[in-house]
Formats: sequence, structure tokens, C-alpha cells
Amino acid sequence: MNERLRTEYLTALGVTSYMPRFRLPLAPEPTQAPLPPPVETSSIAPASSPAAALLAETGAGAANVPPPESAASRPAPNQSAPVQIPTDVGRVIGSITAETKIVPTEPARVTAPEQPVEPFVLSCWWLGQELLAVDSRVPGAALPVESLFGNIARALGWHGLDCERDRLKWPPAENPFTAAAGADDARDICGSWLQAACSRKPVKSIWLMGDAAQQFCAPIALEQPVNDWKGVQVIAMPSLTTLLQQPLQKRALWQLLRRVYPEQTRA
Repeated sequence: MNERLRTEYLTALGVTSYMPRFRLPLAPEPTQAPLPPPVETSSIAPASSPAAALLAETGAGAANVPPPESAASRPAPNQSAPVQIPTDVGRVIGSITAETKIVPTEPARVTAPEQPVEPFVLSCWWLGQELLAVDSRVPGAALPVESLFGNIARALGWHGLDCERDRLKWPPAENPFTAAAGADDARDICGSWLQAACSRKPVKSIWLMGDAAQQFCAPIALEQPVNDWKGVQVIAMPSLTTLLQQPLQKRALWQLLRRVYPEQTRA
């Protein structure tokens, strides 16, 4: 019997054919099933299919079918003999199941987005090779900070030195289509700017005035008011805006300047 005839017989009997997609464990080597010989179309006579012949033969011999077995002799459905699986087959199936078992993985932790930094402005002054002052300024506050800084420089005797000014704005560019920059970005940009400025124009002292300057421009951790960074004094001070709004802090600032610069404040 060839493969096509076998399939037609199984279809007529109501049996669904099953063909695995891959070779099962311990299965024999697959072989090509015999196919019917090719015939010419003109030589085919109209006749019934093998399935129809099987059904007709089944109907004709229905009278010769023996009577059905009694209920007592018929085996119960749940009492069928269990199928014995060879040990090798069970071992192979167990190994395949273990290899294809999905192992649950721990979900990746999602960190909360960093809070954006409020806009601020850093005003900078170079006084010769003595000082680089970086002051934290709030945008829109109309206060005479330039005059106050000039008075401090005059009290130290630095008013005759060459003075250069600069300004650093944060954020550098306001783009509504990008995410707001956080504290790490501000620290990278402002800290890099300060180190580049000191490399271009070396000074003896750096004043970081206000929270923004101390938080984002400090090249080292400010553990005390006066810190040393590669032989340069890094001094943490209140901002000029704070000194103008709280004049009582000027006394503490003057005591700090007298301790750091005794020769300049001797008179």
C-alpha cells in the first residue's frame, strides 16, 4: 500500500494522520514511503475512490459483523493498561524538558528620573593672578552685586589688578524637545568649565560664593570653609545676593578674609 492510499483509508475511517516536524528521540531513521506510479490522465476511468469502495465494502459486510460484547466483558475506559515508556526514552525526554524549561529572570530595576536643576547664573571675576571669584546669582534679582564685589576687592587691595568678567548660565540652552538636565549634568559642565578656566589663567585663590557655585563648581569636597586643591585655596563663602539681603553675614565674611589674607587685611 502506498502513502497516498494509506492516507485516504485513514481519512475514511476518521483517523487523523500525525507527522512530527522533527525526528523524535530514539526514533528510527526516516525513509521515503512508496508513492503510486504516475499514470496518464486520459487512461483514468471514472470510478469511485478507494475510500468510497471501503465504505461500500463495510456496508455490504455489516450483516456478517459479530454481535457487540456485553457491558460486563467490555473493559472499563479507566482500567486500560498503562503504557510502559522505556527508561532511555524517559531520560531523553527529561533532558529535553530540562533544557527547554523557561527560567524566570529578575526584572531590571528602573531608577527614578533625576530631578531637574532650577535655572541659575554664575558671575565670574578674575583679579590678576590672585583670585577667581564665582558667585551664584538668581536670574531676575536686581541687586548691586557688582558694587559689593568691588568694595571687597578694594578692602583687600586688589582693586588695581586687571579684572576680567565672565558669566555662565544654566541651563546652557533651553530646548523644549529635550529632557530637563539634572544635577549630574550641571556638575559635569560647571566643574569642567572651572578646571579649564584655572588651567588657562592660574590663580592663587578660588572663591565659590553661594550654593550653586559650591554644589556644581567645586573641584573637591568642601569639608571646611578653606580647602586646598593642587596648591590653590578653594574658599566657600556666601553669595553676594545673600550678603546684600542679610547684611549681618558681612562680619563673619570679613573675619574669614582676615584669617586667610592677613597681609592684605593688616591695615
